[in-house]
Amino acid sequence: MDGPANLPQAFCVLFRLIYALQLEYPKCMKNTFHFVQQDELDETTCVWDSHVIRPSKNDRVPSGRPKVMYMFPELYTTEDCISPVEGADAQLCRSNCTFRPAVPCDTDIYNICNLLMMESQLNLPADSYQALDLYLDLRNTIRSSL
Repeated sequence: MDGPANLPQAFCVLFRLIYALQLEYPKCMKNTFHFVQQDELDETTCVWDSHVIRPSKNDRVPSGRPKVMYMFPELYTTEDCISPVEGADAQLCRSNCTFRPAVPCDTDIYNICNLLMMESQLNLPADSYQALDLYLDLRNTIRSSL
């Protein structure tokens, strides 16, 4: 298998491995990739909110800025579809869900990665590119050791 061709493919491979191996992160690393997801969501929101939905020949289709349309549906003669949820209902859902443990990593993999990071003087990533570099470096080091 060749390495990923670009950053999105690299993250797909990384997330597939995390789920396939059922890795459990230590608490200090639990939000390691949260910033990647949040950056993508923020960027998508900015792009989406900066455009205008053009008027259509169909008079039943609203037009305007998406954020304004969402926040003030009555201005566009549409209905607000947000449904309030009672606290007891939310708690019932939480009690019926299976959540991953707070520390979701195989201890052997975690220890190996920590040792490799200390030996190579690698730091935790600060952005998605550093995360990709760290992943590829650890992956290549582990694969060459097998």
